[in-house]
Amino acid sequence: MSREVLLIAGGDDTASKNRRAGLVAQAAISLPGAVKHDVVETSYATLALVETEIAGGTLASVERDGDTVRVALAITATGLEAATQDPTKARGTAAESGHVAVRLAQDGNVVVSTDGMATVPAYWSERDGQLILSTHLASLVSLGLPGLVDERALFEYLTMLHPLKERTTLRGARLLRPGEVIEWQPDRAAGRSAAPVFVPGDASMSDHEAITACRQVWAEVLEDLFARNRSQRMAVGLSGGLDSRAIVAGAALLGRQPRVFSYGTSNNVDTRIAGDIADHLGMPFIRLPVTDDHLMPRPDVIADRLDGAHSPAEMYESWFAETLRSFADVLVNGAGGGQLWGDEKSLGLTDHRSIAAKVWHRYHDAALAVRPYLSLESRGDLEAEVRAGIDESLEEWDLAQRTDMTVFWRIANRQVRWGNMLVNAARRSGLRLESPFLDSRFIEFASRLSAEQRLNGRLHLQVHRDLFTATADFPRSDDGNSPRHLNHVYWSGESSYRQQLARLTTRHPLSGGRRALRRAVQVGTHTIGRHTPLQSPARWWDERTAVFPIQLWSTTRSVFSERMATLVESTVTPHPVFSQDALDQAAGDLRSGRFSGSVTALARAATAARWIADYEARARAAAAFGR
Repeated sequence: MSREVLLIAGGDDTASKNRRAGLVAQAAISLPGAVKHDVVETSYATLALVETEIAGGTLASVERDGDTVRVALAITATGLEAATQDPTKARGTAAESGHVAVRLAQDGNVVVSTDGMATVPAYWSERDGQLILSTHLASLVSLGLPGLVDERALFEYLTMLHPLKERTTLRGARLLRPGEVIEWQPDRAAGRSAAPVFVPGDASMSDHEAITACRQVWAEVLEDLFARNRSQRMAVGLSGGLDSRAIVAGAALLGRQPRVFSYGTSNNVDTRIAGDIADHLGMPFIRLPVTDDHLMPRPDVIADRLDGAHSPAEMYESWFAETLRSFADVLVNGAGGGQLWGDEKSLGLTDHRSIAAKVWHRYHDAALAVRPYLSLESRGDLEAEVRAGIDESLEEWDLAQRTDMTVFWRIANRQVRWGNMLVNAARRSGLRLESPFLDSRFIEFASRLSAEQRLNGRLHLQVHRDLFTATADFPRSDDGNSPRHLNHVYWSGESSYRQQLARLTTRHPLSGGRRALRRAVQVGTHTIGRHTPLQSPARWWDERTAVFPIQLWSTTRSVFSERMATLVESTVTPHPVFSQDALDQAAGDLRSGRFSGSVTALARAATAARWIADYEARARAAAAFGR
């Protein structure tokens, strides 16, 4: 079973004990898919470890040692073991030991901790002298937190697919930060300390030293990954990019031949390249075509498994969960790799204002796309709130310290918020997710890379040329260029797009030409579609280059448009931040095949409206319990 943790710590008087016992019990049965729960109580705290459907995905343990109880929730056995250690040591681990741990003492002391990447998201709040904790965000309302929306976090979600920093869409609820330890005692505010594993390193490396270190670290990380999953069915998700390619190429160097899978068919460039790589390495390969039964099935269920980040329309592992479980217990993916290697468009900048502007520019179109689904008042607040949130999140970093400081900012915000939601969604779907790039050993290696080595992914490409020679000549799906003939893989912020393209073209004329041609065809086919009745060129391009062209499907795949409309209509009366008329119109347009807005923006608005309605329903239930 998948598991969740619910906790209230407070006073030791009889009334407090009875109230928190009732709230925890109510919250436990209100968890999506709840099957049963076990309760652990001390004089000052009540904790429930809840089992939910679907089976698999999460490990848990309860250990008693004298007057102390330790409860742990983890995605690996290594994580359960780490959770029993001193929290200050356990937070030196990362995704290989993803866990949340709670220690309850009879004297009222409560210690909550996580690994150095906060791999398993957990949420907490202090209210009326109590500590409230849950690994399921909405359950904090069932535990007594008011069901109010944090509008800045909501706007950040609608624009970026996740809030920034430790904010959540639920006002007053905070995310446990990477490497954070919270210590709470009765009648005293919680003490907090955090020690994330990904911080700038002082010891730099030459290119030769970095390649040598990468060879050793990557082999160790993958060997351990195979060892801890030797009794599990494991499958590696492979795309036409470089991160997942590094996993299978590294496995081949170790003499391993894991099962490999990709979404889509041979008509998709991404899937075709993945199949060619798997065949070349002699690995069993499974193609998972996006048939109607896989088109966002039960979007309401997927939404309920998310915690204020991501969206059912873009959570593809959840679409295929049943099929994936038929051949795998553990999925391995390349999450975080590109970011660690330098995939950050503001890299090279050190000025706060310039970086903030670059980040906002990246999400500007998404903000415009979601505005039609907001009320008139909220439309006016959207940009100001998101930009203020970006500014606030950047203030924590000494951006002038080095020209790749935003890489560290991005991991702390984007990966911890959006990326770790993939872990949660997978485990709640009965699958465990392994991310070797987020292993603490690889993160320690990545922290030592220089800004120059990260710029445009220069060292990343050299690693593929020098270490993964068997796949270095295979093209990337993005532009058709192979690592062998590239010196530039990521756009950065220190110079313009044209200048970077010119440098690439000067060094590798054919590669630069391919990249420019791809961009021209993409823009040209869609321009034709917008300004003429001729839609076939844009449709051909989307079907060839995207495995999940959901914008196209909103008008061409009736199953998808019907399920999208169902998601939009799943909230009867949306929160006032949304426009009821606009959402109703969108649902009608989807069913009639006339929808012309942004599918991703609509899905985010509909999902957020559903979450907020759930908060409000839980608040009413908790209030009724109090009476």
